[in-house]
Amino acid sequence: METKRAPLVSLGRRSRPQQQGGVALLATLILVLALTLILGNIFYRHQIDVSQATGSLHGDQAVLLAISAESWARDLLASDNDDLAVDHFGEDWAQAIPLLPVDGGTIVGCLVDLESRVNINNFSTYTESSLSAERKANANNMSLVKLWESLLQNMDVMVNESRVAVIIDWLDKGDELIGPAGAEQSDYSGFNPPRFPANTEIADTAELAAMTGYSLAEVQRLMPFISALPGPTTININSAPEAVLMALSGDLGIDFVDMVLDNRPFLTLQEFYQAIDIRLMVGEPALAIRWPAKLIDVKSDFFQLNLEVTLGQSRLEVKSIMQRGANRRPVVIRREITVVPAGVTTVPSSPRYSDDENAEEYAGSRRDRFDDQEEYDREYYLRPICEITNSYTTGDLDSNLNTNAKSNN
Repeated sequence: METKRAPLVSLGRRSRPQQQGGVALLATLILVLALTLILGNIFYRHQIDVSQATGSLHGDQAVLLAISAESWARDLLASDNDDLAVDHFGEDWAQAIPLLPVDGGTIVGCLVDLESRVNINNFSTYTESSLSAERKANANNMSLVKLWESLLQNMDVMVNESRVAVIIDWLDKGDELIGPAGAEQSDYSGFNPPRFPANTEIADTAELAAMTGYSLAEVQRLMPFISALPGPTTININSAPEAVLMALSGDLGIDFVDMVLDNRPFLTLQEFYQAIDIRLMVGEPALAIRWPAKLIDVKSDFFQLNLEVTLGQSRLEVKSIMQRGANRRPVVIRREITVVPAGVTTVPSSPRYSDDENAEEYAGSRRDRFDDQEEYDREYYLRPICEITNSYTTGDLDSNLNTNAKSNN
């Protein structure tokens, strides 16, 4: 009798249909994952493109807003709206632009009188003979050289003959030294990297730091009180900050500063001489020699518009230098646009301890150097550009300088 055997069933293997179903499921999962990654990458790139396009659009709009504000400032300085014979803080141009809301942002700004400062380019006309003559002149008669050296001394910058000589050699067209204390190309070739004197008027006051003998920290202290304007200019006695007035004071010191601040604005130089003569009683002709018209005046032709434009995520700081000629609308001779990165909220606005020897003290003391929270915030939080400029104009930031001057007298 024949016995039937049952077919053997393999327990270790799956059937072919089951194998195909597992592979198909795995392939589907991989495809879904790939599609998800591709779509996510596309969406991410799209968001970046939209953000960049929005930022670019806001940036372009912010520039257009700045140019519009610039045009408004030019109209404000035009002869129809301003007296060309005198400039002072009582005029419309001296009032800061209020915080103007625009669609999606704000504009704030102010005009600054650049002729309230010492123009470095005025040294370009000096020769060896004229420099020698000024140094030998009456000590009471104010000149550009004495003004500059007095300003340096008041700002705690070491004073010697090279301070003026290196500026003259940097600006003059020749390669001959103005004197033993000067410096020309042969002196700058040894620097690493080598430097090259401009041999013409400079356009940026920061170039003073490239001249031998001037450190970056010294130039930073001088920056609010100096300018680099084309052609010879005078100092407007009506808008000069207290540090410049102190440098102009000669032996009168703080008394001169107080007399000017108490009596300005002066409509003419004669009014200035009359006010000073009440104290000195030497006569206006003698005062005109002591403070000559080639050094001081009551009007200005160069102004700087400081603007801060915020639009969406874009933030611009614009500095436009305007020149106002006789009977014509001011023209923009220089424009500087700075893009402030998004997220910037705090910077030291005026580090008082920027010298290398005091760097450790400045870095370590922080809040301990301030009496209260308000003073700390005013020093460390990013301040509107016009608030900083106005504080120099009104003397808030250089009050310590005046206090020291009073104690010395």
